[in-house]
Amino acid sequence: MVLNIGKEYNDTSKGLIMHPIICLTPDVDAERDTTVNFTYVHALTETGAIPYPLPYLDSEAALEALCALCDGFVFSGGVDVHPRYYGEDVKPTCGNINEARDTLELRLFAAAYATGKPILGICRGAQLVNVALGGTLHQDLPSEIDTTIAHRQTEPKFAASHHVSVLADTPLHVLTGVDRIRVNSFHHQAIRTLGRGLCPMALADDGVIEAAYLPGERYLRVYQWHPERLVASCPHNRAIFDDFVAACAG
Repeated sequence: MVLNIGKEYNDTSKGLIMHPIICLTPDVDAERDTTVNFTYVHALTETGAIPYPLPYLDSEAALEALCALCDGFVFSGGVDVHPRYYGEDVKPTCGNINEARDTLELRLFAAAYATGKPILGICRGAQLVNVALGGTLHQDLPSEIDTTIAHRQTEPKFAASHHVSVLADTPLHVLTGVDRIRVNSFHHQAIRTLGRGLCPMALADDGVIEAAYLPGERYLRVYQWHPERLVASCPHNRAIFDDFVAACAG
């Protein structure tokens, strides 16, 4: 379902110009009220999409109906995923957990995945998608791996702070044409073992998985950094959103 009110994608067969509708996951508070970060909204609108912030839905039927209406899904950043979803107890080094959000997003992922429509995961969203596919996480990088990289950077949120290596013959390498990208970094958890079918696309210099994808015809890609904050300053990160929105419009 697309609306013929935009200017980014032209269906020449029908003479229509279309915007895809993208379901965007929100933060959820104790009363199930929801909020979205404007940087996601801006990145999606700048690349030709119409974001639809997800309300808190506790109905499976409502989630399925929403997934039928939307053209793609962005799982956004936020607090830690509860370790029980990947078979672990909560360690003292685990951060804040939002069980209501976990429940909402895992239900949404199941419904969205069943549609075959494009899925993009960012930071927590990358971790959530990985866990939903049976993968596991590092609960706390500083205490679990030997690294000199500040994965939770002190630089401003719109500044890049470290490099990642883009793996050859992956969608990200095809998209950017480069072997190294400088990214921003605001996490203390990360993918440990990849979920079913996922393959790495980019690695930090300490070996942390920074991006992954699902090979095949369907579009499912996840990024540990925040490309939405670098859309205006970095063409490679802009390309991530251009590519995703184009897949949703297709």
